[in-house]
Amino acid sequence: MRRPTAFSQRSPIRRVTVVVIALVAGLALGAGPAPAAGLAPTPLNVSVSNTNGNVTSLTADCTSGPLTETRRITGSQSVSAGLFSSLPSQLAFDLPVSVGGTQAALRGDDGRVTLTNARGTLTLKLTSGSCAAPSMSYNGTTVSGTGTWTVLPDAAPGNSYRQAIGSGTFSIVNTGISVGGGRPWTLNLMGSVDPLQPTIAVTHRAFWGGPFAYLSRTLSVEYRIRNTGPGDAFGVVLNDAATSSPGVTRIGPVPQAVGSVPAGSERSVVVRYRVCGIAAIGCRFTANVQLTVADALDAGGPASFPRTVQVPVVPVP
Repeated sequence: MRRPTAFSQRSPIRRVTVVVIALVAGLALGAGPAPAAGLAPTPLNVSVSNTNGNVTSLTADCTSGPLTETRRITGSQSVSAGLFSSLPSQLAFDLPVSVGGTQAALRGDDGRVTLTNARGTLTLKLTSGSCAAPSMSYNGTTVSGTGTWTVLPDAAPGNSYRQAIGSGTFSIVNTGISVGGGRPWTLNLMGSVDPLQPTIAVTHRAFWGGPFAYLSRTLSVEYRIRNTGPGDAFGVVLNDAATSSPGVTRIGPVPQAVGSVPAGSERSVVVRYRVCGIAAIGCRFTANVQLTVADALDAGGPASFPRTVQVPVVPVP
């Protein structure tokens, strides 16, 4: 291993060579977290109903107590954009319900609700009452009542809702439980969900786009937007990369849509600047890279990344 003092032992010519190479490359790196990390959980408030419920009979689960029959009701309904993220989604449920007399309960914690869109699937586990202590009401044809839900962890690759956490309450209103199809149902979900959060880092590379760009002093800066966090980023936008440094003008284009940046991936955008004259040595400026960043449930906001850009001395890539 080279000793820490080795650099100081290099010849002056070698030290100058290192400096010139750095100036010619015009490469500057930097990183910083986007404020998306540490956001409060996103509220979940979805109310859906339909008449496509399908009910089948299951083997009775309760060996004692008032509940003598077990039914399974399934159904689905589209969810408008804005209720579960900014995308239209699909809700589906599978509820094993034990009934008897005037009471009902879900079977253990086997009740499931899924919310699915192009980003992935969030699965909720529902619980309400038990064989010994039913908590819902039954009138012979329909079930109504309330209970609690928690997010069921899912580590599937490509699912942007993987490893999300969350909890809340649900209510079932006048849901048909007679065996057959076309049964009416109403399901309300309330609570909050916290998906994995993205963490954004920005690096940059300054370059001339050719001899004409060099002579006209039109510098291009490639901003590399990398997601170093565990969660996927969505709706990323480069709002601006302005500078207040004397003699430097940001040309653009801004804003620029970056789109989604999955965890561990990178996207690039290029912004042009009019910079100092050819005779200037050691020209540099600070650009304030301003992004909008959101998580899988579209919670997020602005993030700023000041970057010091070194202007290359000669017109090489």
